[in-house]
Amino acid sequence: MVPPVFEGFAQAWRKLWLPRPSESDLGGRIAYEVTSRELGLGDYQAIPAVARARSLIVSLVAELELVAWRDGFPMTEQPRVIVRPQPGSSRDGFLGSIAGELFDHSSAFVWLPLTGRNAAGYPDTAVVLPFDRVAVSWDESGLFRRYRDTHRGVDLIPGRDLVHIELPGRRPGELLVPSKFDTNADAFDRIIAAELYAADWFANGAVPSVTLKFAGPMTAPEAAAAKLQWIENHRDHSPAVLSAGWDLHETGGNPESSQLLETRRLGALEVARIFGIVPAELLLVELAGSSLTYQNIADMLETFVRVTGQPEYLAPIEAGMSDLVPSTQAVRFDLGELFRLGAAARITSEAEAIAAGIYTLEEVRRGHGLPTESTPRVPAELAPTPRMEVIA
Repeated sequence: MVPPVFEGFAQAWRKLWLPRPSESDLGGRIAYEVTSRELGLGDYQAIPAVARARSLIVSLVAELELVAWRDGFPMTEQPRVIVRPQPGSSRDGFLGSIAGELFDHSSAFVWLPLTGRNAAGYPDTAVVLPFDRVAVSWDESGLFRRYRDTHRGVDLIPGRDLVHIELPGRRPGELLVPSKFDTNADAFDRIIAAELYAADWFANGAVPSVTLKFAGPMTAPEAAAAKLQWIENHRDHSPAVLSAGWDLHETGGNPESSQLLETRRLGALEVARIFGIVPAELLLVELAGSSLTYQNIADMLETFVRVTGQPEYLAPIEAGMSDLVPSTQAVRFDLGELFRLGAAARITSEAEAIAAGIYTLEEVRRGHGLPTESTPRVPAELAPTPRMEVIA
Protein backbone atom coordinates (compact mmCIF):
# COMPACT_ATOMS: atom_id res chain seq x y z
CA MET A 1 0.00 0.00 0.00
CA VAL A 2 1.36 3.41 -0.98
CA PRO A 3 1.45 5.94 1.89
CA PRO A 4 -0.89 8.94 1.56
CA VAL A 5 2.10 11.25 1.26
CA PHE A 6 2.85 9.74 -2.17
CA GLU A 7 -0.66 10.15 -3.55
CA GLY A 8 -0.90 12.47 -6.52
CA PHE A 9 2.55 11.70 -7.92
CA ALA A 10 1.29 9.21 -10.51
CA GLN A 11 -0.93 11.54 -12.53
CA ALA A 12 -1.65 11.37 -16.22
CA TRP A 13 0.96 14.02 -17.01
CA ARG A 14 3.51 12.32 -14.76
CA LYS A 15 5.32 15.44 -13.62
CA LEU A 16 8.42 15.29 -11.52
CA TRP A 17 8.94 17.88 -8.80
CA LEU A 18 12.60 18.67 -8.46
CA PRO A 19 13.63 20.20 -5.11
CA ARG A 20 16.31 22.83 -5.48
CA PRO A 21 17.70 24.39 -2.30
CA SER A 22 17.86 28.15 -2.34
CA GLU A 23 18.46 29.50 1.15
CA SER A 24 17.72 28.42 4.70
CA ASP A 25 15.58 30.50 7.00
CA LEU A 26 16.20 30.89 10.73
CA GLY A 27 14.11 27.83 11.46
CA GLY A 28 16.48 25.62 9.49
CA ARG A 29 13.84 24.78 6.88
CA ILE A 30 14.94 24.75 3.27
CA ALA A 31 12.86 26.73 0.83
CA TYR A 32 12.54 25.02 -2.53
CA GLU A 33 12.32 26.42 -6.00
CA VAL A 34 9.96 23.96 -7.66
CA THR A 35 10.20 23.12 -11.32
CA SER A 36 8.32 20.43 -13.18
CA ARG A 37 8.85 18.38 -16.31
CA GLU A 38 7.45 15.21 -17.80
CA LEU A 39 9.16 12.01 -16.75
CA GLY A 40 10.98 10.01 -19.40
CA LEU A 41 13.06 6.91 -20.01
CA GLY A 42 16.17 8.50 -18.53
CA ASP A 43 14.40 9.13 -15.23
CA TYR A 44 13.22 5.54 -15.00
CA GLN A 45 16.64 4.15 -15.90
CA ALA A 46 18.17 6.20 -13.07
CA ILE A 47 16.21 4.19 -10.49
CA PRO A 48 18.86 2.02 -8.78
CA ALA A 49 16.85 -1.21 -9.06
CA VAL A 50 16.19 -0.57 -12.77
CA ALA A 51 19.86 0.13 -13.44
CA ARG A 52 20.76 -3.13 -11.70
CA ALA A 53 18.13 -5.08 -13.69
CA ARG A 54 19.43 -3.66 -16.98
CA SER A 55 23.03 -4.44 -16.09
CA LEU A 56 22.09 -8.00 -15.09
CA ILE A 57 20.20 -8.78 -18.32
CA VAL A 58 22.63 -7.05 -20.70
CA SER A 59 25.71 -8.63 -19.14
CA LEU A 60 24.07 -12.06 -19.17
CA VAL A 61 23.36 -11.90 -22.91
CA ALA A 62 26.71 -10.31 -23.76
CA GLU A 63 28.78 -13.03 -22.07
CA LEU A 64 27.19 -15.85 -24.07
CA GLU A 65 28.39 -17.15 -27.42
CA LEU A 66 26.26 -17.72 -30.50
CA VAL A 67 26.79 -21.00 -32.36
CA ALA A 68 25.46 -21.99 -35.78
CA TRP A 69 24.13 -25.56 -36.01
CA ARG A 70 23.45 -27.77 -39.02
CA ASP A 71 22.00 -31.29 -39.03
CA GLY A 72 22.01 -31.33 -35.24
CA PHE A 73 25.74 -30.54 -34.85
CA PRO A 74 27.71 -27.31 -34.39
CA MET A 75 29.31 -26.20 -37.63
CA THR A 76 33.08 -26.60 -37.78
CA GLU A 77 33.48 -23.25 -39.51
CA GLN A 78 31.11 -20.66 -38.07
CA PRO A 79 29.62 -17.93 -40.30
CA ARG A 80 31.36 -14.57 -39.96
CA VAL A 81 28.09 -12.83 -39.12
CA ILE A 82 27.90 -15.03 -36.01
CA VAL A 83 31.53 -14.70 -34.92
CA ARG A 84 32.11 -10.96 -35.50
CA PRO A 85 28.98 -9.37 -36.98
CA GLN A 86 29.55 -5.62 -36.46
CA PRO A 87 32.76 -3.96 -37.66
CA GLY A 88 34.42 -1.92 -34.96
CA SER A 89 32.58 -3.76 -32.19
CA SER A 90 33.28 -6.99 -30.37
CA ARG A 91 30.81 -9.87 -30.31
CA ASP A 92 29.79 -9.16 -26.74
CA GLY A 93 29.34 -5.49 -27.57
CA PHE A 94 27.02 -6.41 -30.45
CA LEU A 95 24.92 -8.76 -28.32
CA GLY A 96 24.90 -6.30 -25.44
CA SER A 97 23.53 -3.57 -27.73
CA ILE A 98 20.67 -5.82 -28.84
CA ALA A 99 19.87 -6.78 -25.25
CA GLY A 100 19.95 -3.13 -24.17
CA GLU A 101 17.53 -2.12 -26.93
CA LEU A 102 15.19 -4.95 -26.00
CA PHE A 103 15.28 -3.91 -22.36
CA ASP A 104 14.67 -0.23 -23.10
CA HIS A 105 12.24 -0.43 -26.03
CA SER A 106 11.20 -4.11 -26.44
CA SER A 107 12.56 -3.87 -30.01
CA ALA A 108 15.99 -3.96 -31.65
CA PHE A 109 16.73 -3.11 -35.30
CA VAL A 110 19.69 -4.81 -36.99
CA TRP A 111 20.76 -3.30 -40.33
CA LEU A 112 22.23 -5.56 -43.02
CA PRO A 113 24.30 -3.43 -45.43
CA LEU A 114 24.29 -4.64 -49.03
CA THR A 115 28.07 -4.18 -49.22
CA GLY A 116 28.61 -6.64 -46.35
CA ARG A 117 27.52 -9.87 -48.02
CA ASN A 118 29.43 -12.99 -48.96
CA ALA A 119 29.60 -14.74 -52.32
CA ALA A 120 26.42 -16.71 -51.58
CA GLY A 121 24.48 -13.50 -50.91
CA TYR A 122 24.13 -13.97 -47.16
CA PRO A 123 25.16 -11.16 -44.80
CA ASP A 124 28.58 -11.12 -43.21
CA THR A 125 27.93 -7.80 -41.47
CA ALA A 126 25.16 -6.69 -39.13
CA VAL A 127 24.87 -3.33 -37.36
CA VAL A 128 22.54 -2.47 -34.45
CA LEU A 129 20.70 0.79 -35.19
CA PRO A 130 19.44 3.18 -32.51
CA PHE A 131 15.76 2.65 -31.81
CA ASP A 132 14.79 6.26 -32.62
CA ARG A 133 16.49 6.09 -36.01
CA VAL A 134 14.02 3.60 -37.49
CA ALA A 135 10.43 4.70 -38.19
CA VAL A 136 7.86 1.90 -38.34
CA SER A 137 4.44 2.22 -39.98
CA TRP A 138 1.73 0.09 -41.58
CA ASP A 139 1.48 -0.42 -45.33
CA GLU A 140 -1.71 0.25 -47.29
CA SER A 141 -3.24 -3.08 -46.31
CA GLY A 142 -2.60 -2.54 -42.62
CA LEU A 143 -1.17 -6.05 -42.38
CA PHE A 144 2.54 -5.57 -42.95
CA ARG A 145 5.01 -3.20 -41.40
CA ARG A 146 7.23 -0.73 -43.20
CA TYR A 147 10.62 0.42 -41.96
CA ARG A 148 12.47 3.61 -42.83
CA ASP A 149 15.92 4.83 -41.87
CA THR A 150 15.15 8.42 -40.89
CA HIS A 151 18.84 9.37 -40.83
CA ARG A 152 19.53 8.37 -44.45
CA GLY A 153 15.95 8.81 -45.65
CA VAL A 154 15.71 5.34 -47.24
CA ASP A 155 13.23 2.49 -46.86
CA LEU A 156 14.51 -0.73 -45.31
CA ILE A 157 13.11 -4.00 -46.61
CA PRO A 158 12.76 -6.54 -43.78
CA GLY A 159 14.72 -9.70 -44.42
CA ARG A 160 17.01 -8.01 -46.91
CA ASP A 161 18.06 -4.72 -45.28
CA LEU A 162 16.80 -5.19 -41.74
CA VAL A 163 16.07 -7.77 -39.07
CA HIS A 164 13.57 -6.67 -36.43
CA ILE A 165 14.10 -8.46 -33.11
CA GLU A 166 11.36 -7.89 -30.54
CA LEU A 167 10.21 -9.31 -27.25
CA PRO A 168 7.29 -11.76 -27.42
CA GLY A 169 3.77 -10.56 -26.75
CA ARG A 170 2.80 -8.29 -29.67
CA ARG A 171 -0.95 -8.40 -30.11
CA PRO A 172 -2.64 -8.46 -33.55
CA GLY A 173 -3.00 -4.90 -34.73
CA GLU A 174 -0.18 -3.56 -32.56
CA LEU A 175 2.60 -1.89 -34.51
CA LEU A 176 5.27 -2.60 -31.92
CA VAL A 177 5.55 -4.49 -28.65
CA PRO A 178 4.91 -1.87 -25.95
CA SER A 179 7.92 -0.95 -23.87
CA LYS A 180 7.78 -2.08 -20.27
CA PHE A 181 8.61 1.46 -19.27
CA ASP A 182 5.46 2.70 -21.02
CA THR A 183 3.09 0.02 -19.77
CA ASN A 184 4.34 0.40 -16.19
CA ALA A 185 4.83 4.17 -16.14
CA ASP A 186 2.58 4.74 -13.14
CA ALA A 187 4.52 2.18 -11.09
CA PHE A 188 7.82 3.85 -11.98
CA ASP A 189 6.37 7.25 -11.05
CA ARG A 190 5.51 5.98 -7.59
CA ILE A 191 9.00 4.53 -7.19
CA ILE A 192 10.62 7.83 -8.20
CA ALA A 193 8.31 9.70 -5.82
CA ALA A 194 9.47 7.48 -2.97
CA GLU A 195 13.13 7.96 -3.91
CA LEU A 196 12.78 11.76 -4.06
CA TYR A 197 10.87 11.92 -0.83
CA ALA A 198 13.44 9.69 0.86
CA ALA A 199 16.32 11.84 -0.40
CA ASP A 200 14.66 14.92 1.09
CA TRP A 201 13.70 13.08 4.28
CA PHE A 202 17.22 11.94 5.07
CA ALA A 203 19.01 15.05 3.75
CA ASN A 204 18.66 16.94 7.05
CA GLY A 205 21.81 16.68 9.18
CA ALA A 206 19.70 16.19 12.33
CA VAL A 207 18.78 12.63 11.38
CA PRO A 208 18.29 10.85 13.67
CA SER A 209 16.19 13.72 14.99
CA VAL A 210 17.26 15.25 18.32
CA THR A 211 15.82 17.69 20.82
CA LEU A 212 18.08 20.35 22.31
CA LYS A 213 17.12 21.48 25.81
CA PHE A 214 18.46 24.59 27.54
CA ALA A 215 17.99 25.20 31.25
CA GLY A 216 16.96 28.81 31.11
CA PRO A 217 15.01 31.43 29.16
CA MET A 218 15.68 31.84 25.45
CA THR A 219 14.19 34.14 22.84
CA ALA A 220 12.88 32.87 19.49
CA PRO A 221 15.82 34.30 17.47
CA GLU A 222 18.29 32.71 19.90
CA ALA A 223 16.55 29.32 19.63
CA ALA A 224 16.50 29.52 15.83
CA ALA A 225 20.18 30.44 15.73
CA ALA A 226 21.06 27.53 18.05
CA LYS A 227 19.10 25.10 15.88
CA LEU A 228 20.73 26.35 12.69
CA GLN A 229 24.19 26.12 14.26
CA TRP A 230 23.53 22.51 15.34
CA ILE A 231 22.45 21.49 11.83
CA GLU A 232 25.44 23.12 10.17
CA ASN A 233 27.99 21.70 12.63
CA HIS A 234 26.70 18.11 12.76
CA ARG A 235 25.73 17.21 9.19
CA ASP A 236 28.55 14.66 9.28
CA HIS A 237 27.13 13.17 12.51
CA SER A 238 30.23 14.26 14.43
CA PRO A 239 30.20 14.05 18.24
CA ALA A 240 28.60 16.94 20.10
CA VAL A 241 30.21 18.93 22.90
CA LEU A 242 27.61 20.75 25.04
CA SER A 243 28.29 23.53 27.46
CA ALA A 244 26.64 23.89 30.85
CA GLY A 245 22.87 24.27 30.70
CA TRP A 246 22.39 22.28 27.48
CA ASP A 247 20.97 18.77 27.24
CA LEU A 248 20.51 16.49 24.22
CA HIS A 249 17.62 14.09 23.76
CA GLU A 250 17.72 11.69 20.80
CA THR A 251 14.46 10.35 19.39
CA GLY A 252 14.27 6.98 17.68
CA GLY A 253 12.63 6.00 14.44
CA ASN A 254 8.99 6.76 13.92
CA PRO A 255 6.23 4.99 11.98
CA GLU A 256 6.49 7.43 9.08
CA SER A 257 10.19 6.76 8.45
CA SER A 258 9.65 3.00 8.84
CA GLN A 259 6.84 3.15 6.31
CA LEU A 260 9.12 5.08 3.97
CA LEU A 261 11.85 2.43 4.09
CA GLU A 262 9.31 -0.33 3.49
CA THR A 263 7.89 1.58 0.52
CA ARG A 264 11.35 1.88 -1.04
CA ARG A 265 11.91 -1.85 -0.55
CA LEU A 266 8.58 -2.62 -2.21
CA GLY A 267 9.62 -0.38 -5.10
CA ALA A 268 12.63 -2.61 -5.77
CA LEU A 269 10.38 -5.67 -5.66
CA GLU A 270 8.05 -3.98 -8.15
CA VAL A 271 10.98 -3.52 -10.53
CA ALA A 272 11.80 -7.22 -10.15
CA ARG A 273 8.22 -8.13 -11.09
CA ILE A 274 8.16 -5.81 -14.12
CA PHE A 275 11.35 -7.18 -15.63
CA GLY A 276 10.94 -10.77 -14.47
CA ILE A 277 13.97 -10.82 -12.19
CA VAL A 278 13.40 -14.13 -10.40
CA PRO A 279 14.44 -14.38 -7.63
CA ALA A 280 14.38 -10.71 -6.64
CA GLU A 281 17.58 -11.11 -4.61
CA LEU A 282 19.49 -10.84 -7.90
CA LEU A 283 18.67 -7.11 -7.72
CA LEU A 284 20.52 -7.10 -4.38
CA VAL A 285 17.23 -6.39 -2.61
CA GLU A 286 17.24 -6.85 1.14
CA LEU A 287 14.32 -9.21 1.76
CA ALA A 288 13.15 -10.37 5.13
CA GLY A 289 14.26 -13.93 5.86
CA SER A 290 16.45 -14.24 2.76
CA SER A 291 20.20 -14.66 2.52
CA LEU A 292 22.61 -14.74 -0.40
CA THR A 293 25.44 -17.26 -0.27
CA TYR A 294 27.98 -18.39 -2.82
CA GLN A 295 26.28 -21.78 -2.82
CA ASN A 296 22.78 -20.67 -3.83
CA ILE A 297 23.63 -17.71 -6.09
CA ALA A 298 24.31 -20.14 -8.98
CA ASP A 299 20.87 -21.71 -8.51
CA MET A 300 19.28 -18.24 -8.48
CA LEU A 301 21.00 -17.30 -11.72
CA GLU A 302 19.92 -20.56 -13.37
CA THR A 303 16.32 -19.92 -12.29
CA PHE A 304 16.45 -16.43 -13.75
CA VAL A 305 17.84 -17.68 -17.07
CA ARG A 306 15.15 -20.37 -17.42
CA VAL A 307 12.24 -18.16 -16.29
CA THR A 308 13.12 -14.84 -17.95
CA GLY A 309 16.41 -14.87 -19.82
CA GLN A 310 15.71 -17.72 -22.25
CA PRO A 311 12.06 -17.05 -23.19
CA GLU A 312 12.17 -13.23 -23.23
CA TYR A 313 15.64 -12.34 -24.49
CA LEU A 314 17.68 -15.30 -25.73
CA ALA A 315 14.95 -16.91 -27.87
CA PRO A 316 14.11 -13.72 -29.87
CA ILE A 317 17.80 -13.04 -30.50
CA GLU A 318 18.32 -16.64 -31.64
CA ALA A 319 15.37 -16.36 -34.04
CA GLY A 320 16.62 -13.06 -35.45
CA MET A 321 20.18 -14.26 -35.95
CA SER A 322 18.91 -17.49 -37.57
CA ASP A 323 17.42 -15.30 -40.33
CA LEU A 324 20.97 -14.28 -41.31
CA VAL A 325 22.11 -17.80 -42.23
CA PRO A 326 20.78 -20.35 -44.74
CA SER A 327 17.56 -22.15 -43.83
CA THR A 328 19.50 -25.38 -43.27
CA GLN A 329 21.23 -23.76 -40.30
CA ALA A 330 20.01 -22.54 -36.92
CA VAL A 331 21.68 -20.18 -34.45
CA ARG A 332 21.57 -20.94 -30.74
CA PHE A 333 23.28 -19.59 -27.62
CA ASP A 334 25.84 -21.87 -26.02
CA LEU A 335 24.65 -22.15 -22.42
CA GLY A 336 27.20 -24.81 -21.49
CA GLU A 337 29.49 -22.47 -19.56
CA LEU A 338 26.55 -20.84 -17.79
CA PHE A 339 25.15 -24.14 -16.47
CA ARG A 340 28.51 -25.86 -16.09
CA LEU A 341 28.85 -27.98 -12.96
CA GLY A 342 31.57 -27.56 -10.40
CA ALA A 343 34.77 -29.55 -10.83
CA ALA A 344 33.82 -32.34 -8.39
CA ALA A 345 30.28 -32.80 -9.75
CA ARG A 346 31.54 -32.60 -13.34
CA ILE A 347 34.16 -35.30 -12.82
CA THR A 348 31.60 -37.57 -11.17
CA SER A 349 29.05 -37.16 -13.96
CA GLU A 350 31.66 -37.63 -16.68
CA ALA A 351 32.97 -40.80 -15.02
CA GLU A 352 29.44 -42.20 -14.97
CA ALA A 353 28.98 -41.23 -18.64
CA ILE A 354 32.23 -43.00 -19.61
CA ALA A 355 31.22 -46.11 -17.68
CA ALA A 356 27.84 -46.14 -19.45
CA GLY A 357 29.48 -45.80 -22.85
CA ILE A 358 28.01 -42.37 -23.56
CA TYR A 359 31.43 -40.69 -23.84
CA THR A 360 34.94 -42.00 -24.31
CA LEU A 361 37.86 -40.81 -22.21
CA GLU A 362 39.38 -39.20 -25.28
CA GLU A 363 36.19 -37.22 -25.98
CA VAL A 364 36.01 -35.96 -22.41
CA ARG A 365 39.66 -34.90 -22.37
CA ARG A 366 39.30 -33.20 -25.73
CA GLY A 367 36.28 -31.31 -24.41
CA HIS A 368 38.44 -29.92 -21.60
CA GLY A 369 41.28 -29.01 -23.95
CA LEU A 370 43.52 -31.71 -22.49
CA PRO A 371 45.89 -33.87 -24.58
CA THR A 372 44.55 -37.24 -25.70
CA GLU A 373 46.21 -40.39 -26.96
CA SER A 374 45.90 -39.14 -30.55
CA THR A 375 47.37 -35.73 -29.66
CA PRO A 376 51.08 -35.56 -30.44
CA ARG A 377 53.05 -34.89 -27.29
CA VAL A 378 56.02 -32.54 -27.58
CA PRO A 379 58.99 -33.50 -25.39
CA ALA A 380 59.59 -30.96 -22.66
CA GLU A 381 63.11 -30.24 -23.88
CA LEU A 382 61.77 -29.36 -27.34
CA ALA A 383 58.82 -27.28 -26.19
CA PRO A 384 59.21 -23.57 -27.05
CA THR A 385 60.04 -21.21 -24.22
CA PRO A 386 59.52 -17.45 -24.05
CA ARG A 387 63.17 -16.98 -24.99
CA MET A 388 63.07 -19.30 -28.03
CA GLU A 389 62.17 -18.07 -31.46
CA VAL A 390 59.69 -20.42 -33.10
CA ILE A 391 60.14 -20.59 -36.89
CA ALA A 392 57.14 -21.87 -38.83
